[in-house]
Amino acid sequence: MRRLLVLAACLAAIGGARADTIIDDWAKVQTPPPPEVKPVAVDPKTDALLLLDFNGFDAATSGPCNKALRPRCLASLPKVKAALDAARAHHVLVVYSETPKTKPLDIWPDVAPLGGDPIVRSGPDKFIGTDLRTLLESKGIKRIIVTGTAAEGAVLYTASDAALHGMSVVIPVDGMSSSTLYAEQYVAWNMTHAPWIGQKTALTTLEGLKF
Repeated sequence: MRRLLVLAACLAAIGGARADTIIDDWAKVQTPPPPEVKPVAVDPKTDALLLLDFNGFDAATSGPCNKALRPRCLASLPKVKAALDAARAHHVLVVYSETPKTKPLDIWPDVAPLGGDPIVRSGPDKFIGTDLRTLLESKGIKRIIVTGTAAEGAVLYTASDAALHGMSVVIPVDGMSSSTLYAEQYVAWNMTHAPWIGQKTALTTLEGLKF
């Protein structure tokens, strides 16, 4: 009986000391300071510009870059186009992606690929099931500049994959979009704080890309 009482006391102590989960503490979370955003000098020889999933030929409903789902994606198109034009003028490699359910003609005309621009088709991580890694390696690319939507999808997973495989990553914060501000926020925080990934990632703006 004494042993049972001791065991019960121990179990009660363990239960009382149980830490709450993040779900329990959700409302206690305070937003950390924003990561640093700084200009980035682009090297046409070793940098590539990625435009991920800018599909949405119908501004109202087709996607994922559309008014109903991600209006911030539509709003980003003029600045993305300006960066794209500058990249082309300086002979930077430009690579596009699309989702498994879209086709190249679905990419917004403002930022549409030209003949010969590589296009890969995959889910959130554009390296999976594609020749993207081989393509970048064959061109001597050491760093990718990642734009696209969704921030928490194609941008996060493609950029993370690249960083984990030794590439440097630049993310223009006004060139990644989502349906919520929180999604963009946690992507910016994760990419600059996650182990290994944070050491390989820099945040900038589209105007902060210096060609």
